[in-house]
Amino acid sequence: MKKTAAKPMAERGSGNRQRGFSMIELVVVVSIILIITAISITQLRPNLQNARVDAAMRQVLETMRQAREFAVANRRYVQLSFPANNQLQITQLNTLTPGAGGINPVLDTVTLSPPLVFTVDGMPDTPDAYGNANPIEFENVANGPVGGMVFQSDGEFLDGATFLPINGTVFLGITGQQSTARAVTVLGTTGRVRGWKSTGTTAWYQF
Repeated sequence: MKKTAAKPMAERGSGNRQRGFSMIELVVVVSIILIITAISITQLRPNLQNARVDAAMRQVLETMRQAREFAVANRRYVQLSFPANNQLQITQLNTLTPGAGGINPVLDTVTLSPPLVFTVDGMPDTPDAYGNANPIEFENVANGPVGGMVFQSDGEFLDGATFLPINGTVFLGITGQQSTARAVTVLGTTGRVRGWKSTGTTAWYQF
């Protein structure tokens, strides 16, 4: 019976060494992938943050436009209010007489996700120049006039007490990060609502 000669020790060990090198190569490749992924996430983070802030500003902008459109389409007063420093609310008013007209339904409420808030954060006024003394500035009053603010059936944006058109601005962003600054302005005589975006260098361009 023919016997098979045993492999020399050097030959048996070479396979193990080859498998060992393959594992090392795998670890190196995985490490490189993880490093590249970490770098990509770091570089993408500012873009993801700006996209998030843009989405919030667009939501505020569209909600205010929808308030005007609802007032025109349904021939109703629609009130704009800010219950908190991260919240916008629009409400249908059946009458401007306080306590009259029954229940006034809330049409929509927008809540900014933390760390987004209504903040001016040292930014200059927008080119519309409606004031920037406060994050929410209407008729040169923080959060708007005491009589409230309403869109009426012809689209105008009025002081709810004097029935006079008022202009104003809502500033939002992340406190301490001017590159995230956004603003929404309202022109009282027409109810035009438009958005503004920070250049990151204390300047604005229309969104």
